[in-house]
Amino acid sequence: MYNCLYEWYTDNTWRQKTCSPLKELAPGGGSSNRTTARRDCDNTLYTSWRNHVDVDVIGEADTAEWPYNQANVYCRIN
Repeated sequence: MYNCLYEWYTDNTWRQKTCSPLKELAPGGGSSNRTTARRDCDNTLYTSWRNHVDVDVIGEADTAEWPYNQANVYCRIN
């Protein structure tokens, strides 16, 4: 499992800014069973961001889906 952060640009493209390390997780919840992609903001301009999480279950077929969560926040990376 891993996740990546993408920033929206005015040329109508999403650009990948950072990804978490690939991590094999045990079943169940808890704070130790997650991955985190982090990057410091360069300024506080209002910007659209999205996060993509890729989960591969060992021994199971994978779909071609690319689900994203999107939010607008006061954080921009140059």
